Amino acid sequence: MFTDRRANSLTTRRAKQPWPKDQIFKILSLDGGGIKGVYTAQLLQCCEEHFCKGKPIASHFDMIAGTSTGGIIALGLGFGFSTEELLSFYRDDGRKIFPLLPQTWFGGAKQFTKWVLGSKLKHEELEGALKRRFGERLLGESSVRLVIPAFMMPKTEITVFKTDHHADFKNDHLTLAWKVARSTSAAPTYLKGFEHKESGKVFIDGGVWANNPVMVALVDVLSAYDLSFDQIKVFSVGTGNAPFELKPPSVFGGLFSWKEIIKAAMFLTTDNATAQAKLLLGPDNCIRLEPEHEDANIEIDDYDNAFSSLPALAKKDFENSKSQIAIFFADVVAERERYYAYK
Repeated sequence: MFTDRRANSLTTRRAKQPWPKDQIFKILSLDGGGIKGVYTAQLLQCCEEHFCKGKPIASHFDMIAGTSTGGIIALGLGFGFSTEELLSFYRDDGRKIFPLLPQTWFGGAKQFTKWVLGSKLKHEELEGALKRRFGERLLGESSVRLVIPAFMMPKTEITVFKTDHHADFKNDHLTLAWKVARSTSAAPTYLKGFEHKESGKVFIDGGVWANNPVMVALVDVLSAYDLSFDQIKVFSVGTGNAPFELKPPSVFGGLFSWKEIIKAAMFLTTDNATAQAKLLLGPDNCIRLEPEHEDANIEIDDYDNAFSSLPALAKKDFENSKSQIAIFFADVVAERERYYAYK
């Protein structure tokens, strides 16, 4: 887990594994977004109930990529969790992870001071929930190929946790799943980074560079398998990407003006990743669903507003896109490669 990623990068092109020329490679890509992951979980529950006929969702996809809250869902799917279990994580554990904001002036001031000096939320709540949910499971035990972005410090390094679906992927399969989940979901300013004291490494949220992990998944697939763009289909689920307008006072402002701009820049990568994927695969091969308009403005820690609107929206979006989604659940996929022992 705590390896020097850059130093261990390949110096030659990765050897591609064979893939049947008449077989589609199906990817499920899940964005980050904190408590707004309830939209993703609800949408997947609709898919499970309508298409899966008792089989796990993961059995219909060749790869699942997930960042932050999407990474938590991806791991759950990889271990065969039902969508009801995923929804209960947001419903039950989510209330503790994202508590009600203080209602008094004093409480609000205290919370603001805490946020300025440190993280807004208690990482212990998230960490405890992940340990309860994933237990001692290892990343390599996932039934489906997983690709989960994170970001490693203090020497800044992009990290992508991967199952051992290629002989080159030998670093991560023995990592405890809850540690992978904690690493990818450590949103800056909201949660303390995940620290490994022995090595001095700290992981923070993969959303810093890949809140929408679709291109991370595509790079992995195209470098690891001998297939064409035409053989890949993507079902991409977002959590809302609100439009952002930069007016001259903010552009020419100082630290506090640019704080929001930097935050927005993280989410601009989401639009860019979707556009790149559609450019490479063609619009018909990349289905994208996400909250829009006012629902896209819900904050990642706003439990009440997320639950008041996003589950119903997910059901509506599913009904409107059911015919497009159906192709991903038309058949189950073959078992993934397992190059290394994990017990």
